[in-house]
Amino acid sequence: MCRTAAISSTPTPSRWGAPSPDACGSEPAPRAALSRAGGLCSPYPSPLEVLHAPLRAPVAPVAPVAPVARALALALATCPAALAAGCSAETATAPSEDGADVAITSNDGKLFDFSFESELIAPRETPARTAIVAQLQYVQGALTTDVSGNAQIGLVSVTNVVESDAGGGNKRVRYAAVLPVIWPKTRATPSAYTLVVPRDTTALSAFNRKYDGRCGKNEYGVDTFWHDFNPKASGCTVDATDAVKSEVKITRSAKETTGKYPEYDQVLADDAIDVVAVFGIISSNTPNDEGAREMENVLAETERGLTGVVRKEGEASRSVIRSTLLTGTVDVGGRARKVTLTAMLTEELAAAGPDFDALYGPASEKADLIVYSGHSGLGRNIDSLAARTKVVAGKYQLVYLNGCQSFAYLGRGFHDKKIAANGAAKDPDGTKYLDFVANALPAYGDNGATGLLLYRALLKQDAPQTYNDLLKSFPRVHLAAVFGEDDNTFRPR
Repeated sequence: MCRTAAISSTPTPSRWGAPSPDACGSEPAPRAALSRAGGLCSPYPSPLEVLHAPLRAPVAPVAPVAPVARALALALATCPAALAAGCSAETATAPSEDGADVAITSNDGKLFDFSFESELIAPRETPARTAIVAQLQYVQGALTTDVSGNAQIGLVSVTNVVESDAGGGNKRVRYAAVLPVIWPKTRATPSAYTLVVPRDTTALSAFNRKYDGRCGKNEYGVDTFWHDFNPKASGCTVDATDAVKSEVKITRSAKETTGKYPEYDQVLADDAIDVVAVFGIISSNTPNDEGAREMENVLAETERGLTGVVRKEGEASRSVIRSTLLTGTVDVGGRARKVTLTAMLTEELAAAGPDFDALYGPASEKADLIVYSGHSGLGRNIDSLAARTKVVAGKYQLVYLNGCQSFAYLGRGFHDKKIAANGAAKDPDGTKYLDFVANALPAYGDNGATGLLLYRALLKQDAPQTYNDLLKSFPRVHLAAVFGEDDNTFRPR
């Protein structure tokens, strides 16, 4: 039997309209072997949308411009405090950590720390971290195409940053980094790895044009070649003037966990469970679209397990194609617990307006479980969800990001909000009240099965399951992982 959690025994279509690859294989399929013409991996016209500087507020849609300018403009608009006044001959930042202390649980992947030193050229006014993340995006392509792994680019720890003038309005940035990397357990532990990334972030367009086709082939346009860059491709040679090659020190992460539980006791402490599920249109805004069908299936399956059900359909608006509020009760441990499911269907999350926020914001603030199932949009939708989510102090939340490579796209937005709400002394990493489930590789549709699995699991306080237990029902081809769980304290009585 296939290990994919499914509502029925009928094989579900993939996000791209073709049959899903076998989720029961011995290891995740190489990313290059998967058809990704659309679906959860489908990009936006504007390239390099996924610079993972923390988003402080929802970002309005921006007209397409030159790729590097677009990427830097987005990051600078969301992080005005980080603007540098300029570069002296050489300036150094404090060598403090600049990223989350990442821990993961995964049945199919193992966590490594890739430690290395590198450098880059960037516009003088660009924050160093913004430029570093733009440069390291190319690591995604290298890992996914070559070893079926990935890295948490948005949560990279950066230290010992030294900036110096590079002339022409640019600066040179030297830095040290520790990059969390998930590696398939079926592959041998690497003893060495050479990281190859572009040297000049002001000339990424030229880099893409030069190496597209000889070091990987773009699938979404040359401007997003970082997604497909493979310096180990047959016949690929990258000129030393164009790239920085860093020898990586590889260590098995001490933060890899097993046997951790969701915080079951916190979820039902108020005798209720609140779920927010956001579904994205996959192909077209029609009732037969996979996103629309998945939303209806999740509603129907949830309703089937409730008593005293009230189902209220909301009015459609510019950004919200459909919204449904489902309430009822369920017996947990001999007590009636209230269930509230707020389900929303949108076309492009990153382009949604205030009408979406008016519904999602208050619901997310109360949510025990937040599910996003749709296009990652090369990270833009993931960052947008983080920007729009409301948090309150002391509220534990489990967030499931069911999109392509969401493990790599997630930045620090969620974590920063949790730290601000709870205080750095109590919640230094922003994970004390926050867990994530995400995909390191391209994701395929399951008709809502994995989201329903998490919802139903949270109701089973009398038979709690560890994250390792839950991940057994996730498609292996996704290389799913949980992170933020290392500080969880729940244990069965």
